[in-house]
Amino acid sequence: MKPAMSSSEVEMRSRFDFSRATRGRFSDRYEQGHSVTLLDGNPDMDDPLDLSKGDSQLTEVFGKNLLISHLVAAGFEVAQPVRDKGIDLIVYREGKDFVARPIQLKASSHESFSLDMKYKRFPHLLIAYVWNVQGPEPSDIYALTFGDALQVMEKRGHAKTDSWTKKGYYFVRDAGVELKKLLEPYRMTPERWRVKLQAV
Repeated sequence: MKPAMSSSEVEMRSRFDFSRATRGRFSDRYEQGHSVTLLDGNPDMDDPLDLSKGDSQLTEVFGKNLLISHLVAAGFEVAQPVRDKGIDLIVYREGKDFVARPIQLKASSHESFSLDMKYKRFPHLLIAYVWNVQGPEPSDIYALTFGDALQVMEKRGHAKTDSWTKKGYYFVRDAGVELKKLLEPYRMTPERWRVKLQAV
């Protein structure tokens, strides 16, 4: 008497056609011996949903959505340009006092701070730093104009570094206590968003 089929075998037989299958086709090779070789992990084949790898694209996606949710909670609408030429989002409020501001997003899984001279050409641009995206620490959002960010750099002496004076770019991975104190007035709340976005 044939043993009853397991539920997994029943499911497999319902999904695949085994009518032309040959039983024992590779049994001779199997009897001659076989071995299993374990390969080192391939980073390209790792789990794409494993957030511990620090995927920069996921960081940007999460950071952008976090920023959008904060802006919407503060009573604003958000639009995303079709092409990214230095402006990631446009935030605006409808009505008789229509106001709109371009935003450049800087999302980080750490507490990094950076400034690029190329953003000086955008009038009224807000640079939004979204910190601790995908991390265990609570996320913070800071919004500064180019002038605000340059002032912060000058107070810390960073505007005199070769990176800034020769290349027009400055970056620090972990802001540290003193830089965080200087950035505190720019840490955004719904009320601070409303004030900043009205000040055109």
